Amino acid sequence: MSTYARTPLRAAIATAALAGALLAPAAAFAATPGQAPATTSCHVTKSVASERLGMTVTLTNDLADGPKAELKDGNGKVVATVDRAHPTDLSAGIKLEAATGGKAVFFQRSQGGDTAWKSQPFPALPKECAATPGVVTYKLVNGETVAVGKLGTGHYRAEFVTNGKVVLILTTGGEDVDGYVHGMHVVLNATTGKVTSEFTDGRAGCTVTKVVPSVFGAGMSVKLTNSVQGPKAVLRDASLKALATADRAHPVDGRYGVRIDGANTATPKLGQRTQGGTMPYRYTAFPKLPAGCANTAPAKNPATTPATVVNTPVQNGGQTTVVPKGAVAAGAEFKQGGEGKGLMIAGAAGAVVAAGAGVFVLRRRAGSTN
Repeated sequence: MSTYARTPLRAAIATAALAGALLAPAAAFAATPGQAPATTSCHVTKSVASERLGMTVTLTNDLADGPKAELKDGNGKVVATVDRAHPTDLSAGIKLEAATGGKAVFFQRSQGGDTAWKSQPFPALPKECAATPGVVTYKLVNGETVAVGKLGTGHYRAEFVTNGKVVLILTTGGEDVDGYVHGMHVVLNATTGKVTSEFTDGRAGCTVTKVVPSVFGAGMSVKLTNSVQGPKAVLRDASLKALATADRAHPVDGRYGVRIDGANTATPKLGQRTQGGTMPYRYTAFPKLPAGCANTAPAKNPATTPATVVNTPVQNGGQTTVVPKGAVAAGAEFKQGGEGKGLMIAGAAGAVVAAGAGVFVLRRRAGSTN
């Protein structure tokens, strides 16, 4: 079986139980139940009554470590803890939901089953903690902003928020990462920490576009264009550099496993696969032409069958050929939404702005050098 040059796809769903962290923690001073929270720098604690008889809960909010709740018995011994790494302890009847900017909510109940949860906010961080050293905000193509913090060389973290909750986290570890959120395809650069964004869907006259994930993964994407001249698919790396192209005249790129079926019809489909031989293609429909737009005459001698796949290794950005693992082999599916058009890379100070929710895909590729 022939094998294409490729990089591994790693997909992960970001959960609302994760929160941003960028400063070193400071010492804490606990307050007794009913008292105002004690604060030291960007670290706040507060003790509250527990739903369990004879127990208390200490709520801690720290810009570096995030929110934490400790259930304590009558002697002050910690019997259960929830934090951003382990946000739920059903046996103890406690859980938390964390968001960016130090906002978090604590939930507790005395029994399981259908017993309702009682909630209360964690103590808020001081206002001065909002201006975090080492954090840069970038303006996205839809007008919102996203905060990016540098955690180390090649290690950046960006958080996307919906209604006060973190819904997508991009974290680099020497590799660029990308994802789909709020109708956008976003990329976090591992070298610079910059965020690139583009709408997943767009239209200009009789030309429509859609950005979809690539089965090659690792930050790669495919931009689909449909117009009166026919469909076109461009496979891109995380810097949006074109790696392969298929269109009506040349509907198959055998090196990268990219093809267009029905290139001369009104319903073309993108086919992608990571291996040759009998490996099946994964298909994605092209966006439909707007009403009143029609395809022109097809190109001469259109290819309708797959080109012969060869085993020639293909270099990409100076990196060697590797074999896909995990989600590539499993055939993971992706969804994204949104509308509009455009691409923008920009930096500006500002707070994180919440936008609409969506379905998110998190993917990595080897870090760029530009």
